[in-house]
Amino acid sequence: MKATVSEPVSWKRVIDIEIPAEDMQKEFDKQLEKHRRQIKLPGFRPGKVPAKLIKQRFGDAIKAELVDEVVQNSFREACTENTINPVSQAQVNDIKYEEGEPLTVSIEVQVDPEIEIKGYDKLKVKAKAKKIKDSEIDKAVEDLLDKVADFKDVERPAKKGDYVRFEYKKVVVDGEEQQNVQNPQHPVELGSEADIKEFEEGLTGRSKGDDVAITVTFPDDYRDPAVAGKTGEFKMLLTNVQEKTVPQIDKALMEKLGAFDPKALEEAEEKKSSSKENPFEKILRERIRQDMEKQALEQAKGEAHMEAIDAIIKDNPFEVPQARVEAVIDYMVQEASKYNPNQPPPSREEIEQQHTDTAVRSIKQQRIVDYVANKEKIKATQQEVDQEIMRIAMAYQQDFETFKNMLRKNGTTNKIRADIREKKTLDYLIGELKEQEKQE
Repeated sequence: MKATVSEPVSWKRVIDIEIPAEDMQKEFDKQLEKHRRQIKLPGFRPGKVPAKLIKQRFGDAIKAELVDEVVQNSFREACTENTINPVSQAQVNDIKYEEGEPLTVSIEVQVDPEIEIKGYDKLKVKAKAKKIKDSEIDKAVEDLLDKVADFKDVERPAKKGDYVRFEYKKVVVDGEEQQNVQNPQHPVELGSEADIKEFEEGLTGRSKGDDVAITVTFPDDYRDPAVAGKTGEFKMLLTNVQEKTVPQIDKALMEKLGAFDPKALEEAEEKKSSSKENPFEKILRERIRQDMEKQALEQAKGEAHMEAIDAIIKDNPFEVPQARVEAVIDYMVQEASKYNPNQPPPSREEIEQQHTDTAVRSIKQQRIVDYVANKEKIKATQQEVDQEIMRIAMAYQQDFETFKNMLRKNGTTNKIRADIREKKTLDYLIGELKEQEKQE
């Protein structure tokens, strides 16, 4: 076999193969003899049909089968000899073969081009996490307390801070009565600076069971363009009024929230009577600060990762095979079909038009990560993999060993390992991975 490889573009290989006539004749004779032993014809004993008759009746089919087999075997051999790792289906062109002549064929495949990434260890990209302000912690504490607040039905008139529910009896917009108007799914908080102040004003001071009539003028920039700038008349029945009670920050609340050191809570309980400031609030604020700082750092690292990859791509231009891009687009199409079940998903052409650049960048990032990880010997350790599996198992309330075995069997463990390796490599690019952490 003679195989000549050409490279029309960096991500494509064209393999021109020639099989000598004598080799083809030998293979043809073998195929002919194999079929002669298998074919049964009237008037002949099994295996005794003359080869000439077999060739006369089945020669074209035998030749077609032979050519297909020889082309496949020769292609695999040529790829092995020339270190070609296809990332696409082989495209077979220009097969030529006649008995007594050599077989020639041209096969085209796509490959990942060889790359050499330079300067990745000299990047000056760093994660710059924003400083957490006390006002942000104040807001986080307030939001947390709101989430665990108690709500109690009250019979008094509604006031600012209460939550009310109501049903629409009649809705008219610019003189036209609206049909099939849906009632709000969630209670409305009075005094929450809603878009339409007339609603809050009309509901404040009213009690459960009251009929309420409200006229409002929707702002020109109202989120629903169908009513923006129009006048609405609402007749409603107030069905419920609830008072919100925000809990005190004490030991009981901290235990309810969980994940706090019991010893620290006991010490805070002992200090609360003698301390001017609430020791439980101090612990809570510190935990919130730590969480917010961690989130800010992760966000900053994510932005730095993107900046680092962009810099490497700019300084190390290389191409990606079209087959890789199409595979990513196919995945996007599949994922798009899972969302908005009540609406038709975007077409493949729309996704391709909008996201091809994103697909190309993601492929380049993966190749850069693989290159750097191999060069720097960065990998995920078993301890890191187990820690991530433990985190997921706890989130789903699963037994660790059972969950671990399940992930191993369905292949998810390999993805977890690859994700950890990628994150460590990206951290390395921005100086967030110490030398001893590469394989620890």
